[in-house]
Amino acid sequence: MTTPEWTGAGTLLLPVDPAHWPPPAQGVELDGLHFAPKGELHLTLVGRALGESLRNALADGRVAASELEYAIGAQDWQFRRGGGFLRLQKRTGDGAVAGSIIERVALPAMAKLHARLGELVGRELPVPPPHVTLYVAGRAEGIGVASEAELRELVVREVAEEELRG
Repeated sequence: MTTPEWTGAGTLLLPVDPAHWPPPAQGVELDGLHFAPKGELHLTLVGRALGESLRNALADGRVAASELEYAIGAQDWQFRRGGGFLRLQKRTGDGAVAGSIIERVALPAMAKLHARLGELVGRELPVPPPHVTLYVAGRAEGIGVASEAELRELVVREVAEEELRG
């Protein structure tokens, strides 16, 4: 089992062991778009905005580093693949179209982590939908999904597994 890792961009990722779930080997054409395979797979546990809030809370002493480390380390980071594939799409700040194909996963620790992080920063936090981005179009890092409500807005359609076999 892997453990969460902070990135230079201030996000917290749970790397996926490629021995257990290898990244896609090739891209796919779907709905007239080319989706490139992700070279590595991960689950985003803390996105940029929440990561910035946590850094600020650490910097001004509202949250102790040990509290944050415990909130992350106390979780069971095992997940189960869900097998449900979704095509997502949104417009970026410059008006371009970015898309991704994700697989939903079951990760009970996600809700527990965000409940605890919400206590630390003093506000209720939405729980990001646990998923792994498999393919991207128009933006190499994917598009980011902060909540179930946002996910519903971004879904273009469900994708059958057969469509991903190239």
